[in-house]
Amino acid sequence: MVGKRVDVEYLNTERPRLKSWDEVMKLADALGGSVKTAYLLSARAGLRPGEAVALTWGNVDLESRQITVTKQVRSGDEGPSPADVVRTVPIVEALARHLASIKPTPRADNALVCPPPRRKKKNGTPGRYRGTHLGAQSIRAALARAFKATGIEPAEFYDYGRHTFASLAALGGAPAWRLQEVLGHVNIERTLRYVSLRDPPSGGAEPAALGA
Repeated sequence: MVGKRVDVEYLNTERPRLKSWDEVMKLADALGGSVKTAYLLSARAGLRPGEAVALTWGNVDLESRQITVTKQVRSGDEGPSPADVVRTVPIVEALARHLASIKPTPRADNALVCPPPRRKKKNGTPGRYRGTHLGAQSIRAALARAFKATGIEPAEFYDYGRHTFASLAALGGAPAWRLQEVLGHVNIERTLRYVSLRDPPSGGAEPAALGA
């Protein structure tokens, strides 16, 4: 099947997704805080939700515009990414601007990019974090508020995040082999749910395909 040229085909139409990068940014802006960051990591870089909440600043290189994905959080526990695959993904301009705006100075390499919310002390100042990682309850609550504020049809974080990223990147011309690398799929068949194999974009076409 390698080298065969076929039309781009979106194969997973039954799952909800956002229809444009503008819609992605509209939802992101309504989220705010760590949930916005986790959502952008998923919707603009293709990270799994668990990978987004496990990401630390030591694995974010804004100078070279790359994220190294090594681990994920599942059921509250931190472990390696699926199949123990370490991968690098590009940071598009919209995500780079956001990460630069929240990057702490100084920062510890092991500090979470998307920390959980903090408790408030009696005097109103920030206290301890609520848990070790940003949790599903915080994400669901932020999404519910964002859907109400924007009028966007409610859906799951995964569908409007990683699933939307893969769909829009595929429709933008990202070839299946490259999308497989970015998403960290072990099997190309999973990637082909979003796009059929086609000639890869040349030159500077990849940033456009990924929504730069």
